[in-house]
Amino acid sequence: MNNLEKIAEEIRKSKKFSKLGIDYLISILKRNLQLDKKVNKLVQEEQYLNFRSSKHYKAFLKSIKKFLHDTYSVYQIRDVSKKDRIYHDILKSKDKNNLLQLHVDMLHCHSSTRERKNEYETIYRNIFAVCGKPKNILDVGCGINAFSLPFIGFRDFKYVCCDSVKEDLKLIDDYLNKVGPSFGFKGKSFFINIFVEDFLKKISKIKSDVCFLFKMTDMLDYGKKTHKKTEDFLRNVNSKFVVVSFPTKTVSNKKMRVPRRKWFEIMCNRLKYGYDYFEIENECFYIVNKFRKK
Repeated sequence: MNNLEKIAEEIRKSKKFSKLGIDYLISILKRNLQLDKKVNKLVQEEQYLNFRSSKHYKAFLKSIKKFLHDTYSVYQIRDVSKKDRIYHDILKSKDKNNLLQLHVDMLHCHSSTRERKNEYETIYRNIFAVCGKPKNILDVGCGINAFSLPFIGFRDFKYVCCDSVKEDLKLIDDYLNKVGPSFGFKGKSFFINIFVEDFLKKISKIKSDVCFLFKMTDMLDYGKKTHKKTEDFLRNVNSKFVVVSFPTKTVSNKKMRVPRRKWFEIMCNRLKYGYDYFEIENECFYIVNKFRKK
């Protein structure tokens, strides 16, 4: 076991990071080591026990855990078994109203879907009034958004989604296979790591009518001073429409005075992409049309 594997295993000892895969953690470690040449040299050259006791290691580990908190654990609930219990009830439910309520309960298990759990019908109505009814939907950084699909308002479509949490993806695949057909949709999920070099290449190979990118630009541009990765995503995603959302509240939960993202609008204008805009209580949405010139 090399030093990176040992560090990854140590991180996974923390309960809130225990569901993250070793390969994913190692890719995050490599990404952050590129930003810290001194620590990178220590990891490559020194014995793990010596490095582990150094102040450089403690500072590095702290920065990694902050990164994982900001990009992963902040979105999760403490009781991770709750999703399994709700899903078990979804599989058993025969009553339509109870079944839909169980979907709302499931959406409550992730911070992003929790904020919009009672707004999905409005969100989807606004999106597809612009996009039309799609045959194929791609959802990047999906979380547990698949459980919102019964509120989409139409049938006969394919939903392909990706995320970095393999436990959630396993649950979603089972749901799309066993429950999706009764609501008129099918689909699949796959693992994605937005911090590796071939991320955009992998995404660009998937053709869709609409791509969801809900509250993901902060992750795409994490640690960067520019929004180049968000722009690269818009350029490379193989979809006519890209629905990009942003929170309308600050980290301290205060309502933003001006929730619109001017930098994003300037980017779309420069790329000559048209866009429509709407808001709900905690989130704003841009429906970007890559083929409608602004």
